[in-house]
Amino acid sequence: MGLFSWLGDDKQTTITQEEIKKESDFSSFKDVTDYIYDKSGIVDLDKRALTASSLQQYAVSEGVYTTKEFIDAMQNKDNFYQDIINIATVNETFFMRELKELEWLVSYIKELDRPLKILSMPCSSGEEIYSILLLLKIENFDINKLDIRGYDINSQAIEKAKNARYNEHSLHKIDTDIKDKYFTSIDKSSYLIDSSIKIIPKFMQQNIFELIDQKNIYDIILSRNMFIYFDEKKRELATNIIANLLKSDGIYIKGHADHISQNQSLEKIKYGIYKKLN
Repeated sequence: MGLFSWLGDDKQTTITQEEIKKESDFSSFKDVTDYIYDKSGIVDLDKRALTASSLQQYAVSEGVYTTKEFIDAMQNKDNFYQDIINIATVNETFFMRELKELEWLVSYIKELDRPLKILSMPCSSGEEIYSILLLLKIENFDINKLDIRGYDINSQAIEKAKNARYNEHSLHKIDTDIKDKYFTSIDKSSYLIDSSIKIIPKFMQQNIFELIDQKNIYDIILSRNMFIYFDEKKRELATNIIANLLKSDGIYIKGHADHISQNQSLEKIKYGIYKKLN
């Protein structure tokens, strides 16, 4: 086992699997993952060996050695639960991902040509939102008309989105001339998006299941690679929440890997794209 530097903290702790087994008792670890499921909807963490190991490693590094202590820390210890969520969720994305749907959306926004409220959830580290704004700016659309927001359960992803600083991998689908025009090179492998784009979106750490009472807010919602974390029960609830968040005739775009539940308010208009019925 190598050296772990948890969640960007300066503290580094070397922990081996043998030390975890010797020092801790996580024999009832499903109680921990059930707690996480109830709050976040993330299913089967106890069955994902690598993730479960990472969660336990982090707990031991924080002086948490039993299932009971783990649950107590999630309930009472500052930032512990959020750190656990950050470990449990993956934020691997890049600019212009699933480009076909983004290009359709850009054409749709241009055709409407009016102020719109748009939500990306989960927004990950911001590449999806900035891709939309970048494509619109290239088309000379006034992006200041848009109220566009990004929600994600992972607080590290939100901070990265706010900073709008990306590496070569994030930008590998962007043409060189576009990159040169709309990104500033910070160093050999880091780029900052143009301030005229960076100032538009608002990013917030948020759990979809905390939005259950909100209705008729957004003209467009993108929710890609969120349903992969859910079981059927949570998929149904999340689909209902998204339908309620949309205004009449609002547009919902799902990810290629997502399986959503049927909802009588959402009508499929093309692959991966739905319209809310009046």
